[in-house]
Amino acid sequence: MSHWLPCLVLGLWALPTPGLAGEVVYQFRSQEDAGATDPKGCDRAPFPVNVRLPAGLYAMRIDGGTARVLAGEPKRVGTGLACVRIQDRTFAEGSQADIFVRFELPEGRFTALGRCTMVSNAVPRAGVVLTTCALKLTEFPAAYAGGFISSASLFNPQKLPGFDTGSLWTLRVFEAPRPEGQAK
Repeated sequence: MSHWLPCLVLGLWALPTPGLAGEVVYQFRSQEDAGATDPKGCDRAPFPVNVRLPAGLYAMRIDGGTARVLAGEPKRVGTGLACVRIQDRTFAEGSQADIFVRFELPEGRFTALGRCTMVSNAVPRAGVVLTTCALKLTEFPAAYAGGFISSASLFNPQKLPGFDTGSLWTLRVFEAPRPEGQAK
């Protein structure tokens, strides 16, 4: 049952963002890995969980000229756990699922809570589910004041050949204010 969820395969890169002072952006992929982390971590979810997805987190390689994600052996940068409550197993467009995630990255633990919305259950073919998730950070390293996580995910609940379940994640955090005179 957990195989329909996005594989938490994370390609990770942190970018200082010139548009907002103190903003740090991480982008990565997630890939399902049953041994990556203990699925009992879902016991912390504030809702009944019916899908547990442990995953490896991987850095993505990006073509700087086109912004296209490049193929190749990704570098593992951490582990993740997605805990989901699915109520509409038809994955109808517009239906939603609750999600609680925990990402263990080199900088520390990031935990978030939110919802995923099904975008399509017919593209690129019937049975393949496209979804997007939006989550608020609930736990993060002390250097940050908070932030949010979003995803673009493909679910393959029917295990149709030629389609891998997976997610591309963007994590945006904002540095905690520093007392005046204290350097970074």
